Amino acid sequence: MRINRFLSHAGIGARRKVEEFVLGGLIRVNGQIVRDLSTMIDPDSDVVEFRNRRIIITKYHYLLLNKPKGYITTVSDERGRKHVMELIPERYGKAGVVPVGRLDKDTEGLLLLTNDGDVAYVLTHPKFQVEREYFVELDRTLDDSSRRHIEKGVVIEGKRTGAAKIARINEAGTRVLLKIREGKKRQIRISFSKFSYKVKKLKRIAFGPLKLGSLTSGSYRELKSGEIKLLRKLVESSSLKKQKA
Repeated sequence: MRINRFLSHAGIGARRKVEEFVLGGLIRVNGQIVRDLSTMIDPDSDVVEFRNRRIIITKYHYLLLNKPKGYITTVSDERGRKHVMELIPERYGKAGVVPVGRLDKDTEGLLLLTNDGDVAYVLTHPKFQVEREYFVELDRTLDDSSRRHIEKGVVIEGKRTGAAKIARINEAGTRVLLKIREGKKRQIRISFSKFSYKVKKLKRIAFGPLKLGSLTSGSYRELKSGEIKLLRKLVESSSLKKQKA
């Protein structure tokens, strides 16, 4: 890969910043200063240094887990409760893989775990408005008035939630698909409870470009290359929006 891309992936700085480092003579490859931005790097064999410190690209891992009910979204728990890190091999935890965002104990479904900080930041920070989709099962039929109010947003702890989209998926109107672009704690359960509904089942089925699909409860898989590309594309587009703002 090109020297600027290598340095950027290694976390030295944004693409433009690392180009300044190269042009300024701060980068050495195999002991030689390089100033040519077209310099190609083999991450497995070349020794790259920045201010006399060797730079190594961390291997990124991306896991998609179908979180079961009863597990908390944390890397450990002093109270001995079951947590999601127990569902993946220990080697991933040692590589710095952690859950991206949270699903509460009683919520099931799609949970991304990674050691890619850029991806985690863009997926979870409210300013990026990344869409989440949930399957929701209610204790009774969702009436149109309640649906419209929830879609407009409800007040939780003094702040109004963002707009939501709700679509019925069974004739009885007890099962719906809900899309939101934020992830406040217990937001969905609280929103429905304000109109006297009890959420019997809550399952996240999509998060940004990722889909849960047919993955069985409690199982995980590594993301496919196409899914990783979609996540990186999301990060890049979010960075461009930030620069324009």
